[in-house]
Amino acid sequence: MPRTKSLSAIRAQIRALEKRAQTIEAKADKRITALAKLISLHSLSPADWRQAVALSKGGKRGMSRGAGKPVPVKYADEKGNKWTGRGRPPLWLVAAEKAGRKRESFLLKPAK
Repeated sequence: MPRTKSLSAIRAQIRALEKRAQTIEAKADKRITALAKLISLHSLSPADWRQAVALSKGGKRGMSRGAGKPVPVKYADEKGNKWTGRGRPPLWLVAAEKAGRKRESFLLKPAK
């Protein structure tokens, strides 16, 4: 049979956890106050703040020139299926290759 804690031990644990939560909340309040001072000191906008948060979470750092632009289609079949050639090959192409067709047969001619 599992051993259970006494009621007094559980209440002591609850008090300790509540004290710990209050300490964490107090630290967060101090940080928020300091952050508000920095924002007003440097006249930062909400957009600046969102960008800073995104960067701190590993968001968009130094985007390349081509980021966000559509990638041209490199492979297509007669049924209208298309693939850019990036990432895993689509199932339609894998099935066609298993059926004996070569990937090069689906290659589109580059526009000149």
